[in-house]
Amino acid sequence: MADYLAEKVRNSAIHIHENRKVTEILGEASVNGVILDDGTRLDVSGVFIELGAKGAVALESNLGVALDPETMKFISTNKKQETNVQGVYAAGDIFCPPWQVAKAVGEGCVAGLEATSYVKNIKEGHS
Repeated sequence: MADYLAEKVRNSAIHIHENRKVTEILGEASVNGVILDDGTRLDVSGVFIELGAKGAVALESNLGVALDPETMKFISTNKKQETNVQGVYAAGDIFCPPWQVAKAVGEGCVAGLEATSYVKNIKEGHS
């Protein structure tokens, strides 16, 4: 699927700026451009920010976290958002549907509190 999508992008009107990062977003009341780390200015009317999200399968193969046994599409967690890998938590779209911001925020809050507790216990010598 990834190869198919990459080919569709290459054969489209999309301009790819590989290995570039946005260093500045331009505009007053709205976005009208960006500056890339090589100094290139791009005239754009909007910006979408994606922070390196990985799919559940990529995380499963890289970290060893278990996927849900029914669909094998989502990270499996308990009610504390803990995965099978100690110290690794999952929430939001990578955990399971429905795709709702409020649900993701709640799960993220639980995961954050549990991760904080986990780190605090390590610092105090409790595992």
